[in-house]
Amino acid sequence: MGITSGGTRAGRLRCVAGLAVLAVTASACASGGGSGQVAGEAEDANGVVNMVMAPDAVWKWLDDNGIKQEMEEEAGIQVLTSSSWDEFGVFAGGHADVVSAATYEAPDLADAIKEPAAVFGRYNADRSLLGVAPGSPYQDLCDLEGKKIATFTAVSITLVWGMYAKEMCGLDLKAGGGDYELVVTDIQNLGDLVARGDADACLCLPDFALPQLVAGTVTPLYEGKSAAQLWSENFGSNPDDITHPQTNVFVAREAWVEKNPEEAAFLLALWERGLEEWRANRDEIISTYPEDFGVTSPEEQAYLINHLDTVYDWYVDSVYLEDQWVSEEKEIFEFMRETGFMEKDVEDPVFTTVEPTS
Repeated sequence: MGITSGGTRAGRLRCVAGLAVLAVTASACASGGGSGQVAGEAEDANGVVNMVMAPDAVWKWLDDNGIKQEMEEEAGIQVLTSSSWDEFGVFAGGHADVVSAATYEAPDLADAIKEPAAVFGRYNADRSLLGVAPGSPYQDLCDLEGKKIATFTAVSITLVWGMYAKEMCGLDLKAGGGDYELVVTDIQNLGDLVARGDADACLCLPDFALPQLVAGTVTPLYEGKSAAQLWSENFGSNPDDITHPQTNVFVAREAWVEKNPEEAAFLLALWERGLEEWRANRDEIISTYPEDFGVTSPEEQAYLINHLDTVYDWYVDSVYLEDQWVSEEKEIFEFMRETGFMEKDVEDPVFTTVEPTS
């Protein structure tokens, strides 16, 4: 197994239009690094990986079916996870070795921990869609100027749609002001706000707006296409690859990946098995963990499965980085610079290739 690094230390990511760096940055800076170690240094993991991620059904499947334990025993490596919707804060606060985060958040992570943060694995792409009420006069993002748009975060998917608004409409989509009224609320409430008329549109995840999508009280714009599909059609260099940009990649301090190549390789091997299980047992995984997909009825489950089959399945084929894929994923950073979501002098984050163990 070998590891090679590409890119350089990420610089400061500008706080664009009210998208401020999280308050945990202060504690992260005090600790000197994402895992509490001296910046640029890392200790031997000794066969233990501490990882933080949002609740994930595939991970539960690996655990509940004994796959994780079997692989851990064979490798002599253990992965300990904590579940949080604030993965950024947990990692930046020094409480995890590895975090699942969006590619375009990696420069911010590096800035928070004051040392290079390496992207070393991929997982799934941006599945968010733009939804409005049925019969709405709004046909695209530009039509929604001055209107109320609900989202679950001021960063993450909102950054991507903010870039689209700037490029396609010349408008600012941002928290705390701009050309839209951005409302940040719980992810489960987004579709309902549109259905009730309390918001004109939502940046919704399809699996967390199922009741409204099934009932027809939320209608997706752009033919229901995800942010990743819009990227491939309009902004990326490869229209055949709909895995950019990623909302979940595996990120760690570069020093940790370099110091612990066996642990990094095992984590990716485990997630590669997870992707294999998803392809082989997708429908059963959804029915086993409906809460992780926002499913509350057979109708919603059928809708989600049809969406995955006919519109968009956001899981990638493999966790491992490839040179062409990395080059295409990096295009998001130039797009961020062009649209003012990243300062011109901020360099691309590090992408570290971890070779499969077998």
